[in-house]
Amino acid sequence: MIIASMKGRGLVEGIARGEIIATRQALSFLGRVDCLTGKIVDQKNDLYQEKITGKILYITKSIGSTVGAYVIYAICKSNLGPKAIICKDADLMLVTGCAISEIPLIDGICFSKLFSSKAYAIVNGNSGILDLLNKIDNSD
Repeated sequence: MIIASMKGRGLVEGIARGEIIATRQALSFLGRVDCLTGKIVDQKNDLYQEKITGKILYITKSIGSTVGAYVIYAICKSNLGPKAIICKDADLMLVTGCAISEIPLIDGICFSKLFSSKAYAIVNGNSGILDLLNKIDNSD
């Protein structure tokens, strides 16, 4: 059941449904996400040792060079990537990485609007709509 909807900006098309994992920090995919495990390995990140695989990842923004886009692609080619990414402020590297990896991406969503406990959502990269769910089911 949809309990809240938020409008962001759809940047990479696609629709994904799943659990959200959220970090309050910016994230560099180069050297901060392990390409062999899909885990965040940045000890300063509040998602340290969490797997992004199969999750909807919320970050405030990405940091790093254009190589980060290829890291996102490599993670996805190994089936270790996220289902979708939600971002407060997406940069060109993140958009490129998501586009070449076919990861739905929306930005313009503020973390404070997301629930701090386990949250589930449908991300619509076509429309930029984020629907928060009280649980995952197929009847929405």
